[in-house]
Amino acid sequence: MEIKVAVIGPYDLLDEVLHMATTFPALILLPLGYKDVQEVKQLVLSCKEEVDVFLFAGPIPYQIAREHVDGPKPMVYLPYNGTSLYRVFFQLLRDSGTLLKDSRLRFSIDVLSLQEIEQRLDELSIPVDRMYTMEYRQEQSAGDILQFHYDLWTRNKIDAIFTCVASVYWELRRLEIPCYRVTPTKSTIQDGLYRAQMEGKNLQLNDTQIAIGIINIENIVKKWHSSEYELQRKKIAIQEILIDYGEEIQALMNWPDRNEVIFVTTRGVIERTTSMFTRFPLLERIVNRLNISASIGIGLGRTANEAQSKAGEALSKAKAGGGGSCFIAMHDGNVVGPLGEEFQLAYSLRSNNPERLNAARKSGLSVGTINKLISFCQNYGSSQITAADLASRFGVSLRSARRILSKLEQSQLAIVVGEEQPICKGRPRQVYDLKLQI
Repeated sequence: MEIKVAVIGPYDLLDEVLHMATTFPALILLPLGYKDVQEVKQLVLSCKEEVDVFLFAGPIPYQIAREHVDGPKPMVYLPYNGTSLYRVFFQLLRDSGTLLKDSRLRFSIDVLSLQEIEQRLDELSIPVDRMYTMEYRQEQSAGDILQFHYDLWTRNKIDAIFTCVASVYWELRRLEIPCYRVTPTKSTIQDGLYRAQMEGKNLQLNDTQIAIGIINIENIVKKWHSSEYELQRKKIAIQEILIDYGEEIQALMNWPDRNEVIFVTTRGVIERTTSMFTRFPLLERIVNRLNISASIGIGLGRTANEAQSKAGEALSKAKAGGGGSCFIAMHDGNVVGPLGEEFQLAYSLRSNNPERLNAARKSGLSVGTINKLISFCQNYGSSQITAADLASRFGVSLRSARRILSKLEQSQLAIVVGEEQPICKGRPRQVYDLKLQI
């Protein structure tokens, strides 16, 4: 299958990438060049619906895209690593060999880390008198980097400049200041294209995973017991909503019994229609138009059986909190939900993290519960909770929530730090501080 890749970078680097891409026949490249790195945001927005993967010719355009553009598209960039320095040091030696023979080098350099620069200088046995570095930070602009080099030059602190930024290089050249441009090596470009291809293949494989959804509607017969005619009208109204949804996502719909509907589609469709697992419009339609409660579980799997099993797990979680919500369970053990709620958890039922596994063993809780608690703290913005908070967010009884907190306290993974008086009459609630920031 073809993989569409947007290649974003300075115009001259695009030519090198396009030349190297001839050995990757599966890649269809869309070259998008810029003169000013601040054009990156608009370039990404202009093509994000057309491509599968973004490949950036350096860390700076990549960081700008990450900061300003939301979305699930895979993003890969060509790093400026130490091997890129070999070429510029050779150019410096070729252009001004006497500089290195008769004196020690004085220079400024941007983007690359100090450790990487020092390692390459040591390997090449290049004597250095003074070195000024400016590692890249997101808040920096090309103008900041240019000013850094220019100030050092005008104060006679340096004899040469190494820069990874194309616009800085061309401006320094215009000012006739000795400047050398650090660019990705051919091997770096080849590796970047390979990573873009792998990201595209993974995306396509995920996109074609089977998605099975189970919609459980509260007992229709009990809900509308006024007459058989009224019951049939409501069923028809539900069917219309489901048929419209099925047509919208090109899903197979099946209504095997009065209270459950099953639909089959692909992961890619679910990702797009749920805005990457953040909301579920079908549930909103059922609630708003018919004023009934529905619980939805969606399973993602590599086979129909796996997806069906995961859908059942997700539906159980949707029902556990009292119903009226939607959860997604994935083949790798990850669970997301409730979709569309302000407070949404994303956690895994599995873990190979030794600290989390140890916490599970100490407390006697499952590793899935430990992961869920950590996700809870991250979303809640605090590690201090009550049993009532836990019961509400986990969709469990107050008794179960107290049992979980008691086990954590006994294993020294939680301590009581205070009390909270409920609004209505009742005993004060104990406030626990969870020690699970791992």
